[in-house]
Amino acid sequence: MSKAEPAVFDFPTMRNLSKEERKSVTHSEFWIPEDERQLYKRALNALNEAGVPCVVAGAYAIYEHTGIIRQTKDLDLFLTPEAVVQAMTVLREAGFLTRLEQSHWIGKAISRDNRDHFIDIIYGMGNGLALIDEDWFRHSSPAILAATQVRVAPPEELIWHRLFIHERHRHDMADVAHLILCVGHLMDWKRLLAKTGENWPLLLSQLLMFRYVYPGYRDQVPQWVLQELLGRAGQSAQQHSAEGDDHDLTRGTLISRFSFAIDVNEWGFHDLRDEKIRAMKAHPEILKLESADVWDERADHEDDPSGVPETLDTEE
Repeated sequence: MSKAEPAVFDFPTMRNLSKEERKSVTHSEFWIPEDERQLYKRALNALNEAGVPCVVAGAYAIYEHTGIIRQTKDLDLFLTPEAVVQAMTVLREAGFLTRLEQSHWIGKAISRDNRDHFIDIIYGMGNGLALIDEDWFRHSSPAILAATQVRVAPPEELIWHRLFIHERHRHDMADVAHLILCVGHLMDWKRLLAKTGENWPLLLSQLLMFRYVYPGYRDQVPQWVLQELLGRAGQSAQQHSAEGDDHDLTRGTLISRFSFAIDVNEWGFHDLRDEKIRAMKAHPEILKLESADVWDERADHEDDPSGVPETLDTEE
């Protein structure tokens, strides 16, 4: 391999797999308990037949890109807000109970037989920063889940989404590192940088962590990407205090509502998360979705603008 070529990662021989993991390897798909498998199959087939554009994200997408298997309690489907009403109509007709969990980013399709089995319908970010856009579907890839054809979320969007998950009980640094290790040489880094925008310091911190974790695979990230971000960091470091900086503002709640709660509740910092969520709740597409007659239930905490309740998993 020449020095100019990326260090393509080869999976080592799999050893010490559990019985469930061996099923997944043998069957060439993510192992799912039978009850949930039938539920997901019914939902995915209904959405496919209706032509609803959606992509599978969460643990299943990580598995598809990296081969890493981990148990998950639900299925994450990502849709643009414009597709949610159609999706919920289809799922309701397929026998699901529909629930608006938080209007700015998530609903649920719940099994009427067992409420512990459900599908997350995600169309935004919990911190109110952005809505799911067409890129998630446009750059997705085909796969099979529960013996059903699906589209899997692209690694660039998965990484961008995970840059903002830094809770004490949930931190996605490893997912980002594994995605870069396995498919970094195939990624569209220009699109990822554009998507990251002003939040580029989060991407830089993840790339530096990747270089620390995998020193032998630095070529998975094109050199120009790191040079670009380090250049921005250098310029930022020279601006000791930019005119107009809000010293009472914290971006901490955008990446962890819980860990930075003290900043807002006791130290008096301005809560950017709260501001973003309030703005997103006023977005025309969100107002249209919220008022649609497709919801069997609405969560009691819906009026809470502060974000995700402790009982709701943060972004996945």
